[in-house]
Amino acid sequence: MKKLTALLATSLMVGMMGSASAADFPEKDIDLIVPFAPGGGVDTTSRIIVETANTLLEGTEFNVVNRAGGGGVVGQTVASQAAPDGYTVLAMTSSVVTNPKLKGASYSVEDFLPVGLYNLDPSVIVVPADSPFETAQQFIAAAEEAPLNIVIAGIGTSHHMGGLAIQQVTDAQFNYVPTKGFGQQLQAVLGGHADGALWPLGEASSQAKTGGVRLLAIASDARDEGFPDVPTYQEAGIDIRIWATFRGWSVPKGTPDDVVAKLSDLLRTVNDTPAYREKMSGAGFKPVFRDADGFQQIVDDYAALTSSIIEQSGLGQ
Repeated sequence: MKKLTALLATSLMVGMMGSASAADFPEKDIDLIVPFAPGGGVDTTSRIIVETANTLLEGTEFNVVNRAGGGGVVGQTVASQAAPDGYTVLAMTSSVVTNPKLKGASYSVEDFLPVGLYNLDPSVIVVPADSPFETAQQFIAAAEEAPLNIVIAGIGTSHHMGGLAIQQVTDAQFNYVPTKGFGQQLQAVLGGHADGALWPLGEASSQAKTGGVRLLAIASDARDEGFPDVPTYQEAGIDIRIWATFRGWSVPKGTPDDVVAKLSDLLRTVNDTPAYREKMSGAGFKPVFRDADGFQQIVDDYAALTSSIIEQSGLGQ
């Protein structure tokens, strides 16, 4: 009986400690793990978020921690193994869904709890400014004749999945060339070492506006107001309505619900801050907020779409 009483007391104490820590959260700095190299869209947006978030916290702050490698696997693994206390947040992208299926990563998407979405970025077909392809129709027609070289961030990333999606609805053929980070992709495209790329609009927009690259089509259900002359995929004859990179926050499974809620509320407040929205838009990233439930739905939908692509392409492990 004494052992049982002691066990119950210990359990109660642990529960009370968990509640207290959640009530006082955050009491120390939070690491925001970016599983990609500096300079890309995830890193850029994470730093814009942190700049605003740190003005909303008192006595603590977010630290951006780049843990690149394996197309996101390294950083995502670190995040999946972190203590579920809210002090390690993952900058979550679609590769969390596909890396376990394509690369045999030790985690699964179920090992993370979505906190909130902050950006939904449609894919675009990009070619060098001096490319012979002036339209998406010309680009696809050439790829149907012979494979085109497409640079991607890594196998299983949204770039790669976007290419496979195009291949499913056309007879196009692509050779995928993985690179380390957006900087190397950009060098390959600007230098004419690749026929093109499939980038999120946010990463492509600044290069398109300065004339370094040409946008051929955007995977959205409507033309982008910043590029009104660029057709949608469907207008260009590619039967894909929407294909978008999602960017958000997640935490390890087991993180207390009220901690998740506090992080989600913080991300919502950041999204509502005019200076943040101006900076995000100026960098080419449209601020879009979805709470934990809304983000979970987006993750689930993407998982369903990519599962069929991976299976049909014979890429699963």
